[in-house]
Amino acid sequence: MKLAFLQDVYERPGPFATVYLDTSADAEDAAKAVQLRWRSAREQLAEQGADEATLRALDEVVDRHEQRTGRRGQVLVATGGEVVFSEELPEPPQDASDDELVHYGTLPYLMPYLRMRAAHVPHVVAVVDHVEAELTVAPSGAEPQSRRVRGGDHPVHKAHVGSHHENEKNLQYHVEEQWKENAREAAEEIAKQAMRIGAETVVLAGDPQQRKLVHESLPTGVRERTVQTEAGHTDRKSSGESLRREVDDTVWATVETRADASIREFEQERGRHERAAEGWRQVVTALQRGQVQTLLWSGSGEVSWLHVGPVPNQVAMERHELTDMGVASPGTAPASAAVAWAAAGTDAEMVMVDPDKFELDGGIGAILRFPTGSTPQEQ
Repeated sequence: MKLAFLQDVYERPGPFATVYLDTSADAEDAAKAVQLRWRSAREQLAEQGADEATLRALDEVVDRHEQRTGRRGQVLVATGGEVVFSEELPEPPQDASDDELVHYGTLPYLMPYLRMRAAHVPHVVAVVDHVEAELTVAPSGAEPQSRRVRGGDHPVHKAHVGSHHENEKNLQYHVEEQWKENAREAAEEIAKQAMRIGAETVVLAGDPQQRKLVHESLPTGVRERTVQTEAGHTDRKSSGESLRREVDDTVWATVETRADASIREFEQERGRHERAAEGWRQVVTALQRGQVQTLLWSGSGEVSWLHVGPVPNQVAMERHELTDMGVASPGTAPASAAVAWAAAGTDAEMVMVDPDKFELDGGIGAILRFPTGSTPQEQ
């Protein structure tokens, strides 16, 4: 997954209060239970040094949801009296350990959220015909939202056989131009929504001709994440359930395919002893050099804390490494928080690896942009 959507958070000076809450609404006294959990988390944040203005800002947004009911959760990050990140979770944060649920420190503690996001990837579904595009925008935690883009509808139908030849050619030209214009408008909205939620994939369905035009009109970065499917038409007689099943299958297949591809590339580079790093020492050194293209994380390592400076590539196993770089007063941060911040700040992707399927030394590895021992200018 790309981490660019977190840049606005990481650009804040900190320190940050991060809290994960079970905000399930599956019982009569659910609201009271949420407030009790928040009261406990608030006290822990205060004990760790969080200022009152920041805690009051969190008070205002705890348990604020769109429409989701039943089992759910929430992750919040605040600093300087302002909530800078708020995301609904599709389930309570049960996989997070107690020391991950509440944290106040130099960096936001977002690895638990990223693990959950990987399991519930944000995506956009677009069903198109020659006039309309119906979008379903699915953030990682919030309720899916619907959008409709309606283009021009005259002319959108070609002439019947038997029409005057010149008139037919003229009409055909105007019809195809209208299709292209509608496709551009649909593609613009798809790209806007995909970038807004940090979509990991876009599923494009509907009329085959228009689908092709929309796909060609998408910006390169979004088009690379787009998968076309035969399921789904704006014809109301078509099966919505069929489309939903194919969307689910497509989203998961896309994510798994990309993860498998990253693992295969990592194995190849590791075998060549070139563009791969494995284990904490090697990966942290690569992050310092802005060398990491893809960070592989399984979370099974034993390193707990890293030293950090004010910019993303200033992460280190030892404090003196940063003072040698000229960092006057290095801080510390949970190791997972530090590598997520460094990856985001150096435009690296992150892939979550199942430790039961693929073993990484220390639970961490990286595919590198350039081989160890060289520089970007030499590539």
